Amino acid sequence: MGPTMSDDGNERLREKTMLIASLNQKMEALQAQLTGSQKRANQLGAHVTELEQIVAQKDSEIQMLETQLSRTKGALDTVGKEMQGIKAEQTQILAKKRPEAVGASVKDELTLAEMTIGLLRKDLKQFSHAATAVLNKEEGALEGLREVLLEVGDPKYRILNMVLNKKSIRLEEIASSLVIDMTEALKHVDALQSAGEVQIRDGNTVLPAQKYLELKVPKDVWSSMEPTDIFQELEEFVGKTDDTPSIVDAMETAVDIVEQKLARSGALIFQMRRTIDAWKKQAGNVEELIYTIKDWKGRAQALG
Repeated sequence: MGPTMSDDGNERLREKTMLIASLNQKMEALQAQLTGSQKRANQLGAHVTELEQIVAQKDSEIQMLETQLSRTKGALDTVGKEMQGIKAEQTQILAKKRPEAVGASVKDELTLAEMTIGLLRKDLKQFSHAATAVLNKEEGALEGLREVLLEVGDPKYRILNMVLNKKSIRLEEIASSLVIDMTEALKHVDALQSAGEVQIRDGNTVLPAQKYLELKVPKDVWSSMEPTDIFQELEEFVGKTDDTPSIVDAMETAVDIVEQKLARSGALIFQMRRTIDAWKKQAGNVEELIYTIKDWKGRAQALG
């Protein structure tokens, strides 16, 4: 007996059902693919927007620095022309005088003017190179320009840079480095002291302000270290500063941590606290303290 019409209808219905199910699966796959593509497109769009903002910010920084550079270079050009005028005027004065009438003071002034002009030419050359690098958008050009501005800009910033680098510098050295007289050097140093950037010792030695000398003790970091490593860190810490409160704070932090970590350390802890008490009363010699810390480290290693 052959298939009936009912069987044929059922078969076609099953085929259509399977076809619909297959189409639904394809639609779901396409929908998932579309969703993924849309998500990636959104991410790329956000990334492009971020990059555009960064580029706009950098362009703004470059424009600002170019403006500052132009103003500063113009000021230096003016100063250079003035110094050239001074040199020409002094040369004319010397030409009118007989050789035996030329005094030592005039010679000194001429020498000073020549040194100043030489420094100005050097500064202008540095500016020129830095400006060219910025305009050519070379890598690191902006940072290079900032360094040049710091080095050859306002005398106060140049003095502060010297003080921070050398930790201690005499007024005579500042005046000599900037080719200015002592009165002008002292004026700039007084301004820096009023701004809380430097301090003056014995009326002639310039030191960084206290805020630059103070170091923060990394207590949390030391707490996770072994005693010998703590002493190593303490030794390096003391070698970086001559600020007595910072040194005392570091020793107190170290002794508190070591006392908890190191058994049978009574004698060592006693010596450490005695040293701390002595430093609280009067600052000691940093080099001797470093030698003492090395001894503490050796004893801690033996106990550990």
